[in-house]
Amino acid sequence: MDFTHPDIAVQANPTGLQKTGYALRKVFNRDPGLLLQLLLTIPVVAAGIALHMNAVQWIVIVFVTLLFLVAGIFRTAALLQINHDRSLTRFQISRIKSMGNAIVAVTAGLSLLTYMVVFVPKISQLI
Repeated sequence: MDFTHPDIAVQANPTGLQKTGYALRKVFNRDPGLLLQLLLTIPVVAAGIALHMNAVQWIVIVFVTLLFLVAGIFRTAALLQINHDRSLTRFQISRIKSMGNAIVAVTAGLSLLTYMVVFVPKISQLI
């Protein structure tokens, strides 16, 4: 008997969750800006705790923060796909890069505007 090639039915295939975890690790390893985005959430959460935000404010803060992080993840995933796919033209590559950066910039602006709307009234009450 030849035991060098195990039966296909016995081989373990990674689940969807394992594949997603691997992909997220790859994205975070490739993009240092994404780690910066993640680190920027720490002062936001700390300010929310210090200012005693209510449930609606927390929902808004968490939503825009996750939107900002997901935009960064998608941008990095698109850049990784560009490196993998050799059939894309230079024009398509420049468009994909520009759109990814624009989406991150728009979500960053939306997050900043939302943080100002949520935090400024609380800070002005303290002063």
